Amino acid sequence: MPAVRTNRNGAFSVPGIIVWLATLAGLALSVAALLKICSSCSETAQYRVFGMDFGWFGIAYFVVLTLAVALRRRHFVFGWISSLLFFASAGAEAHFIWIQKYEIGQWCPICLSIAAAVFIACAGISCDTFRIYTLKGATMKTKMMYILLVSAFFVMGLGTAVLGVKKDADAAELDLFLGKGSSATTVYFVSDWFCPVCIKIEPVIEKMFPEVAKSAKIGFVDFPIHKETINYTPYNIYFLTHEKAKYIGIRKALSALAFKSKNPTDSEVKAAVAPLGVKLKKIDNSDTLFGMQSNLMVYRGYNVNSTPSVVITNSKTKKTRLLVGDTQISELSVKAAITEVEKR
Repeated sequence: MPAVRTNRNGAFSVPGIIVWLATLAGLALSVAALLKICSSCSETAQYRVFGMDFGWFGIAYFVVLTLAVALRRRHFVFGWISSLLFFASAGAEAHFIWIQKYEIGQWCPICLSIAAAVFIACAGISCDTFRIYTLKGATMKTKMMYILLVSAFFVMGLGTAVLGVKKDADAAELDLFLGKGSSATTVYFVSDWFCPVCIKIEPVIEKMFPEVAKSAKIGFVDFPIHKETINYTPYNIYFLTHEKAKYIGIRKALSALAFKSKNPTDSEVKAAVAPLGVKLKKIDNSDTLFGMQSNLMVYRGYNVNSTPSVVITNSKTKKTRLLVGDTQISELSVKAAITEVEKR
């Protein structure tokens, strides 16, 4: 590594100021990413860097960068550390951009801003380094060494991101439940999108949902009594796993769409949920298959033969209650069943 020392010449150079601003911007944006202040952050939050949240990883990385930038004019080693860290992060950001484009299918403004800050910092620190090299009379060999090393670290950062960034769903089963995830009690609402009685009790389910969700896990299961229900199941599974906070509103929108179309297109579904601030991205066929298998296990495992039905079960007491039809399904009956299955 060429030992060209930096000094205080031009300590407040324009490239140096740009590096500082980009570094601090990256740190601030990492905090914003951790707070998930934009809707798109909910998608990137499903990814981890070696098991660590993107926000926390970014904060830690930019804190180290800030220290390196602060010390880089005291000793040439910190100048090299700053450059190499910036270019390594630029490589990682290139992979994060690829993920947004081809896996998530949606751009996150905060993530793109962090990437922009990193790339700007790379340009700024390179300009500042070459300015200092020129002042010190460095040879072309030294400059080429710098280019080769930062390029190598860009590739290393890219490779590390490819290996280290994983989606939570890759390491765990798809989460098909709403409500209190730690509860031993699970309430399954089993219905068909074209069942008249199911449509009739949807407002009842919508009304009781917030209260039931406080004490139990909740699953919404498609039972295709009418074969057209299968056309809605992939969308139902997608929104159930990706838009939990808005699912009840989305369910209402899909029910309204079912009156208009028995075989909806992606465009029709997108238009139906757009007023809720929800976007439909590419549906993973493996997720759909997993969700359909899970649905099958519920209505076959609990001997559900018609819709609408509600299965209330408790994993600790091993008790189960089944409510069938609009005459049995009500907020009071579901609450009573929950109390009953929880009794030892």
